[in-house]
Amino acid sequence: MIDSALSHFHSNIVPEEREQPVDWAQAVDTSVIVPAYNEEEALPCVLSELVSTLDKTYEIIVIDDGSKDCTGSIAGEYPVRLIRHEENQGKGAAMRTGIDAARGRKIIFIDADATYPVNQIPAIAERLDQYDLVRGIRLEGRDNIPVLNRLGNNFFVWLIGIMHQGESVDALTGLYGLRSEALRRMRLHSSGFDIESEIVIKAGAMRLRSICIPIEYNERLGEKKLNPFLDGLKILRRIAALAVMYKPFPAYVLPGLGLWVLAFLGMVLLADGPLLTSFAGFTTNSFVFSAMAFLAGFQLIVFGLIVNLYATETGIGVPSRTLSNVANKIPRTGGAVVSLLMMFLGTFITIAKIISWSSQGFGPFEDTRGLILALATIVWGMQLMCTMFILSLFSGSGKIGGR
Repeated sequence: MIDSALSHFHSNIVPEEREQPVDWAQAVDTSVIVPAYNEEEALPCVLSELVSTLDKTYEIIVIDDGSKDCTGSIAGEYPVRLIRHEENQGKGAAMRTGIDAARGRKIIFIDADATYPVNQIPAIAERLDQYDLVRGIRLEGRDNIPVLNRLGNNFFVWLIGIMHQGESVDALTGLYGLRSEALRRMRLHSSGFDIESEIVIKAGAMRLRSICIPIEYNERLGEKKLNPFLDGLKILRRIAALAVMYKPFPAYVLPGLGLWVLAFLGMVLLADGPLLTSFAGFTTNSFVFSAMAFLAGFQLIVFGLIVNLYATETGIGVPSRTLSNVANKIPRTGGAVVSLLMMFLGTFITIAKIISWSSQGFGPFEDTRGLILALATIVWGMQLMCTMFILSLFSGSGKIGGR
């Protein structure tokens, strides 16, 4: 399925084969990527300024994302590398195509709607010698942003700051640059306007060195493409999905710890029998529920560690202190020993209760709490053993723990 999807994706990319008026064999330091969809009105302004502003250390890559107007033919009149999508795939997909084709060690993105100042590109390229990410922050001309888009942008800036605890000023700006190696390590997936939120969030997770420069935002030329509701929903979904992936502590560990503690208290309170109060009665069923919640809480904590492990192994996240400590050889060995003892103890108690039950002629079984506790101990031990095994598989990579 993945291969067929990739095949379909590449089949929609048609490189423009024509003689270039510049020597592309020369050393290129910076690639400027211009994703364009039905931008015949604004694109000439953008490309004319790019060509007059940039020297031969830059390459300009225009991605015609399945335009229905003259965008592609207009781009063909300029000294640029033109790549065409047969069908419209979205801004993010166009940018990813440009990244694959880029040859510079620095990559700068600029929208094709003439809203961003081309003359700031050399300043961005210069700062990329010291920083991994340079973003143009729209401090002037914000009145040129439609009201709904402006409100949505402010909301997403706030949300990214809350959910990802990172610097998120004007997170959705369309003029920014990254070092090629950092950008490729991000393994971008977005196909639409959520690409900017993915980049800024992953940059924070990777702890890239970043800086912002003030720019002026101009009135767009041509028809706007961003739908404040549909695209806003995609951006919101992307922010939430990345929080689940790269912020495991608030997403999994913290809820797991809360559930774990509450479930443990429930089992302690119900260990000696039913608990009857003026508003409710808690019996054996409540004890069973507490035991299951205890296991579920532990599983959430473990899953948080695994998610952090995945982010670390992909090179996007960094290992948490807890993960680094638990993944070391001595804690892993200790965890494995404890898990074996728990499984042995739970099994021993379970067998003892079955023997006791058989000695009574297999009549009504009365010690449900004891049996549930013994079985929960076995399952808890198995969970812990599996966790130690998973950590041992990845501990040799050098990114977490030690052998």
